Amino acid sequence: MALKRRARRILNQLELKGGEKILEVGCGNGYYLNVLSRLKLNLKLTGVDNDNLALRDAKKFINDKKVKLILTDANNLPLKNDFFDRVIISEVIEHIENEQKVLNEIYRVLKPSGIMVLTTCNIDYPFLWDPVNWILQHSFNTHIKAGFWAGIWNQHLRLYKIQTLNGIIKKSKFKIEESEFLTRWCLPFNHYLVNFVARLFYSGDLPKSLSKGLNKFEKEQGLAPVRFIYWLVNTYDKLNDLFPGENGVSIFVKAKK
Repeated sequence: MALKRRARRILNQLELKGGEKILEVGCGNGYYLNVLSRLKLNLKLTGVDNDNLALRDAKKFINDKKVKLILTDANNLPLKNDFFDRVIISEVIEHIENEQKVLNEIYRVLKPSGIMVLTTCNIDYPFLWDPVNWILQHSFNTHIKAGFWAGIWNQHLRLYKIQTLNGIIKKSKFKIEESEFLTRWCLPFNHYLVNFVARLFYSGDLPKSLSKGLNKFEKEQGLAPVRFIYWLVNTYDKLNDLFPGENGVSIFVKAKK
């Protein structure tokens, strides 16, 4: 559900009219490029990532030969200055050693008045999202760094306070237009539930009919148990509309060059 809210916010804030050149930095297996390619807006899409296996998956999932996929390091993008109308960098910056250099590169390849949309993890995440690390962090100023119980910290170099993130973005000369939290409410131990199901999904241990319904690239939800799960989490997710609050698991930023 957090992915759904991020995707909706990203797509709405890109202000697409048709024909835009869009770059996704850290595109992984191509989820956003897949969604954008289905909009029928004649978008020119490019994705970059430093993981060749992820790009191979992206090529398979996107199934659109017009989408360019480039194996490269985001610290030194092999792309022209002032070329792209929009740039997406979602749940990536927390993995990067030198985030300032990457933001500078995004600024370089973005056209004047171009839009960057960025999401990342909030260090003040809600308690229910990852109770284990929330208690460790708030009681002992530490967290589990790797493995299943690393939860929200798994493979992340850092999480951000919203003020710190805004300062880093402004340092790269961007002008921030929106900066807000997404997804306050979630199922208890949400991060562990997602990790557990993901491990089953990618290991191939789930029946194909069930796996298809859980695949974020598929349009159909499939079997009744899967539809019930979606109904349950969507119902709980509505709390985010009723009681949005001043906190969330993700930070969303929209900025202009």
